[in-house]
Amino acid sequence: MTATEIAGFAGAGLAGAAYVPQIHHLVKAHCSAGISTPAFEVWLLAALLTTAQAIAIHAGVFIVLGGIEIVATALVMFYAARYKDTACVSHLPGQPAARAATGTRTPGSGPGNRYPADRSAESATSAEPGRALPVLPARHPQAHAATEFHVTHMKGAT
Repeated sequence: MTATEIAGFAGAGLAGAAYVPQIHHLVKAHCSAGISTPAFEVWLLAALLTTAQAIAIHAGVFIVLGGIEIVATALVMFYAARYKDTACVSHLPGQPAARAATGTRTPGSGPGNRYPADRSAESATSAEPGRALPVLPARHPQAHAATEFHVTHMKGAT
């Protein structure tokens, strides 16, 4: 095996490893937020077509790469369909990803509170380390709470 073939197989492995965080999040958190099904459908078709060509010309590295892409893309599509319209706490509207991930802002605090008054923020963030946070249905733009602008400037505008 040549050095370029070794590099090619290493690259194929890296391409597969790049899917691991996405698939892990889909499976562990049951969260499909941010997954574009049409994009993954096109990527799956592209992987199938290029892998067919790789098989036809006996290009081992690209056959392996295509196989990895087909399996990983199919897994993302399967779990995205399975957990359609669900989002984890860090993907709820009004929860900036960096702040939610670092824990500097708790759900239910600050502007854009998405929790009912009778539900404390602590109950939403009290998962033990290593355990997924509860899965909540994705909210639609119509469900956003009224902003101060709406309350003060839109009275009687209906």
